[in-house]
Amino acid sequence: MEPLLHSLGLLRSLLFTIPLCFLWTVLMGAVSLAVSPFDVRGRRQHLVARRWARGILLICGVRVRVRGFEHLDAGRHYVYVSNHQSYIDIPIVFGYLTVDFRIMAKATLFPIPLFGWHLKRTGHLPIGRTNVYADARRLLQAVNYIREGLSVVVFPEGGRSVSGALEEFRTGVFLAAVKVGAPIVPITIRGSRRVLSPRSWHMRPGRVELILDPPIATEGMGKERLEELVAQVRQIMERNYQGAPA
Repeated sequence: MEPLLHSLGLLRSLLFTIPLCFLWTVLMGAVSLAVSPFDVRGRRQHLVARRWARGILLICGVRVRVRGFEHLDAGRHYVYVSNHQSYIDIPIVFGYLTVDFRIMAKATLFPIPLFGWHLKRTGHLPIGRTNVYADARRLLQAVNYIREGLSVVVFPEGGRSVSGALEEFRTGVFLAAVKVGAPIVPITIRGSRRVLSPRSWHMRPGRVELILDPPIATEGMGKERLEELVAQVRQIMERNYQGAPA
């Protein structure tokens, strides 16, 4: 019975969920491009992206519970650092992190028609795996964003975790936060791997949690405490993983 249900679910994903997500992305991508000439700071386009993300999650049957917004000051800007288990994490962050932010995402997302164009025109930052010099420039740009009063979101693992465990963190964004004294907010996404696993196109309806922990102050912190800062964020995420859905 279970193999039959799996096959029916996969068929539903291929014939209904994925095509509808594609059509919704084309529609909202076109809206974003139409708005962009009149939106120098990208705020309207960001609202379009939020509606796109909510629509994707609705189509996929993903319900998101958010915990921890009470820890944040609406008047402040932060560096948000999130784990990364699934492609569905991106709509979760855009849809339910209801602040204006720019994301540091894999460079391979940026050539994607409409979605990638939106990322470029709104000022999101591509990060690669091999071009160290380009990534250094992006980190400097992120520093400037923070100084200008924008929040930044980054997945420090550099990509989705295939094993499900936390991968090694890249330290660049932590150094950027320390450089400008921006507080770091750890984000833990739980359950997204069960909705869409890294090596599958099978979209499973389900519940996901987005947990925002209290900001970690970096003002006055020196580079010598960078490893301590990275370890603190990992400990918070690992603690939140306890009892997390598979």
